[in-house]
Amino acid sequence: MFEDVLAFAALPLAAAVVFTGIHTWFGLQVLRRNVVFADLALAQVSALGATVAVVAGHPMQSAGAYAYTLIFTAVGALLLTASRGMARSVRQEAFIGVLYVFATAATVLVVDRSPQGAEHVKKMLVGGILSVTADELLKFVLLYSIIGIVHCLLRRPLLAAAENDEGRKDVGRYLFWDLVFYLSFGLVVTSSVATAGVLLVFCFLIVPALIGNLFSPHIGVALAIGWIAGAAASAAGIFGSFLLDAPTGAVTVMAFAAALVIAGAIRAFITARAAERSRNRRFGLHLGGLILCTLLGLSGAWVVVAPAGDHPILAAIELATGIGPDRFMTASERAAYVEAALTERRHKAEIDQLYDRERQSRWDGDELTADELRRMGSMQQTLTEMGRGERFVIDYLRTRGRERERWYIGLPLAAVGGLGAAAIARRGRRAE
Repeated sequence: MFEDVLAFAALPLAAAVVFTGIHTWFGLQVLRRNVVFADLALAQVSALGATVAVVAGHPMQSAGAYAYTLIFTAVGALLLTASRGMARSVRQEAFIGVLYVFATAATVLVVDRSPQGAEHVKKMLVGGILSVTADELLKFVLLYSIIGIVHCLLRRPLLAAAENDEGRKDVGRYLFWDLVFYLSFGLVVTSSVATAGVLLVFCFLIVPALIGNLFSPHIGVALAIGWIAGAAASAAGIFGSFLLDAPTGAVTVMAFAAALVIAGAIRAFITARAAERSRNRRFGLHLGGLILCTLLGLSGAWVVVAPAGDHPILAAIELATGIGPDRFMTASERAAYVEAALTERRHKAEIDQLYDRERQSRWDGDELTADELRRMGSMQQTLTEMGRGERFVIDYLRTRGRERERWYIGLPLAAVGGLGAAAIARRGRRAE
């Protein structure tokens, strides 16, 4: 099974590593220029070009669609370059935000004319990295290798232009190198957005660069750290999507977010200087305790005010302690509650079995007939409706139990949380 998953994930993982390699370099320059959302703006302009191409009748991966996308991205690069020249009186991020909003609104207007607009927008956002082919991967490697070599040869003027140019007289020369940067950046974004989507491309660009900058101010060291972190996050996201049976793009974005959190924790609590580590740990403990007590207090108050609402923190406490709303039900209510919960779980297990059977048949190449698929769909729908009925009974009886539970659990929880938050806040002020 693992060998099958590895074979299926090899090309997507290789593409993700290639994307990480080139985007981390651009991300480090983006951070130096303080234009973090330039990628989102250029990616959205690129998506606008692809959308116009589709509406005009060009297939997504055709040369015509790529030409449309490249032209739109080049215009976006020119606008971003011009915005830096006007950034003396207004921050460049403001122009970038306007460009992003305009491109998004224009995409919505163009998509409105497309019969498959919603599907196209979804593909632009999350991409389809699982469908990458060996030929496409080879094109990425060749394109990014050429761009990487050019940037390696021109790294000194490009990095000099990335610095703050306030007070410099030779503005025109720096704007020229800005244009070179944004045009090459646009080439990278144009090719990667079509495969990975806007959200994942933003992660490839910013997250590894951020992680690298956390550990070193030297661009070479930061680049190496970013490559390692990006490759690890990509592998975790792609293999995690197989394990969770979830969209690969979204899971990979979450993996990048988790990698950034882990890197931040390592930097703050392990690799920092001794005095800084001690200060960070005290701050982390105080902040964590304050957040926990605040959540407990608010959860307890919410139970008292709205016992019929959703209470995830109370549900976690009930699961840990074994004291749930069924303790506050009558004998008949408790029996009905337990029976409904068991029946709902049985229906869910039967639905999962049908789903696993259909998926396994596709995996083995033994596809089900149309009649079998219709029967399975009808059974799934029936079981789903029956499960909803049991869920209604569970929710109704749980609400009855929590209406009585709130006085015994909600009030003490609110009091403990409020007093704990106040004590931690007071101690923190004294420590200052």
